[in-house]
Amino acid sequence: MEKLLEKLRSKNIQAYVARDCGEARDLALSLIPPGATVAMGNSATLRETGIFDSLVNGAYNVINQFEPGIPAAENLKRRKAGMLADVYFTSANALTLDGELVNIDGKGNRVAAMMFGPDKVVIVVGENKIVKNQDEAWRRLKEKAAPALAEKLGRATPCAKTGVCSDCSSPERICRCYTVINGQMPVDKDRIHVIIVKERLGI
Repeated sequence: MEKLLEKLRSKNIQAYVARDCGEARDLALSLIPPGATVAMGNSATLRETGIFDSLVNGAYNVINQFEPGIPAAENLKRRKAGMLADVYFTSANALTLDGELVNIDGKGNRVAAMMFGPDKVVIVVGENKIVKNQDEAWRRLKEKAAPALAEKLGRATPCAKTGVCSDCSSPERICRCYTVINGQMPVDKDRIHVIIVKERLGI
C-alpha cells in the first residue's frame, strides 16, 4: 500500500489511505473548500461510504444530477454543469499498482470531469479495485464491473446475461469511453486526490 501511495504521489496525484468508510467520508468532505460547488459521478462507492448522502443532505452547494424526478433535459444540464464544479467526487473502476486510474464510461461526463474541468477531483476507491497492471484492469472491467453494472441497471446487453463482455453493438451498451489517467502535470499536483479505503466497495 505504501508503494502504491508513493507511486501515485510521484505522478502528482495526492493519495491517502482510509481504514474504513467513516474515515474515508470524513477525509473526502474535508477536501471541500468553503462555498465550493460540488458535483458527483454515478458511484456505488460514494453511496456505500456515506459520501453521497452527506453531500446531498448537508450544507453543500451540490449540482445533483441524481435528484429524483428531474426530466432528462435537466439531468443533462446538470451533468454539463458538474464538469465545471469546484470539486468533483467519483470512484474509479480500477487502480493499478503503477498508479494508473483505469475507467470505462457510458456517456463520458464522469471520465471527462476526472481528466479536465473541475478544480479538484476526489476519487474514492475500495481496495478490491486494486490490480497489478492495465491488463488486469481491463480484465476486471470487462469480466466483472461492466457486466455487473449492466445487470444492475437492467440493460438488455449480452454481458448482463452472461457476466462477460462480448464487445457488443447493443444500443443499451454502457461501455463506450475507455480512459487511463497516468498522472498529472506538476502544475496540477493538487487537483486529483485518491482515497484508498481498506474495504471492499463498489462494483
